[in-house]
Parts: sequence; C-alpha cells; structure tokens
Amino acid sequence: MNNAFIQMSGVFAELELRIIRERVRSGMANAKAKGKKIGRPHATKDSIPAAFYRHYPAYQKGQLNLSELARVCNLSRTTVYKYLSLLEQ
Repeated sequence: MNNAFIQMSGVFAELELRIIRERVRSGMANAKAKGKKIGRPHATKDSIPAAFYRHYPAYQKGQLNLSELARVCNLSRTTVYKYLSLLEQ
C-alpha cells in the first residue's frame, strides 16, 4: 500500500512537471512572437560597473592579479574574464 502511494505520487509529480514545462515554453514562444527578447541581456562596455574601471589600470600595470581584481571589485572571476574580453575587443 505504501509503495503504491509513492509510485502514484511520482506519476503525478512527473505530470505536473511536464505541464509546467509546456506552459513555460508556450509563454516564451508567445513572448518571442510579440518581439520580446528571451534570456539575459548581453554585456556591453556600458554595463561594466565603475568599480571595475577604477581598478582596471592597476591590473594592467601588474599591481593586481585577476583574483585580486575580482575580489576588490566584488565580482566573480568569470565575470572579470567576460569584462576583460569586452574591453580587449
């Protein structure tokens, strides 16, 4: 009896998950058809925070390494890599 209840709960959970995914995909398709952009906005040079620009010259001179630059700017290292690639383009 207990095993049957657990299996039925699993079936209902999968059904609910499938319905939610279908509804989300439908909503995204509807928004895209209306011209909305889906997803995160792309990073640009204008979106780089001022703290990064303030400490970037010290990084270029070799006074800060990448991890220190990330720490003083309160950013992750991957975000710093992204900002550096934007500035080098």
